[in-house]
Amino acid sequence: MQVMINEKKADEVIRTAPAINKISFVFKHNTVRVELFDYGTAMGWGYDVRTRVFLNGVALPFGAEHIHQRIRPLWLLAAATISNWNAVVRNAIQTITL
Repeated sequence: MQVMINEKKADEVIRTAPAINKISFVFKHNTVRVELFDYGTAMGWGYDVRTRVFLNGVALPFGAEHIHQRIRPLWLLAAATISNWNAVVRNAIQTITL
């Protein structure tokens, strides 16, 4: 089944949906905030929890909770490795979903 997604609405939901749960912590001398929010209800297909990540108060691209590529994203801190970032954010998500 294909679902058509209104990209403007999706971007708005990602930016403005209220957080269900969140955690803030310091990583390499920078503040990271991880939030869980309900993406699906606002989009019309039911409860679907997604993750938003902020670095020093600035929202990172959607999906930044796990870096899949080997190419280093420009927003990743110089002192951090991809594997460190993935591990720290994964632990934060596990903490707020328990």
